[in-house]
Amino acid sequence: MAPGCPREHDVVTAMLARGWPDECDEAVRAHAMRCPICRDIVDLVSSLRDERDSLYEAVSVPAAGQVWWRAAIRARLEATQAAARPLTWLYGTAGACAAGLLIAAVGLLWPSVHYDSIWVNAWTTGVDWGGAATMFTTLALRSGLVLLGAAMCIVAAPLALYLALSDD
Repeated sequence: MAPGCPREHDVVTAMLARGWPDECDEAVRAHAMRCPICRDIVDLVSSLRDERDSLYEAVSVPAAGQVWWRAAIRARLEATQAAARPLTWLYGTAGACAAGLLIAAVGLLWPSVHYDSIWVNAWTTGVDWGGAATMFTTLALRSGLVLLGAAMCIVAAPLALYLALSDD
């Protein structure tokens, strides 16, 4: 006995054409109700169709304009993030340089602070002022570099702001 039914193809074609059971041939419909193989096919295809229809009802696809709008917003956000990435690295590098300069300035000023404390101690205890002259010259040399750096920052900061905020 050969598996299947010779009219199985007709039943499947009628069901897939969405004409089942109202718009199909009466002979095909009558055969499908009598034949157990075709009846199983009708039940199976009907169940699958109902399941598919229920899935389509549960899914809400947004309008094309809304999808386009969301894609444009996402592309703009990704472009902004990509453009900001080098600036983030630049800010990190600038912060590391500023921390290094601060540590260097403290290292440069520390001997002056130490000499100042010796000078204040000598002044308050009434010790000889002969060594104080060398302390003053050392202090002037060391603090002169710091003052020069501070002056450069005072001049460079407005210049950098002008260049960054200019429209050209």
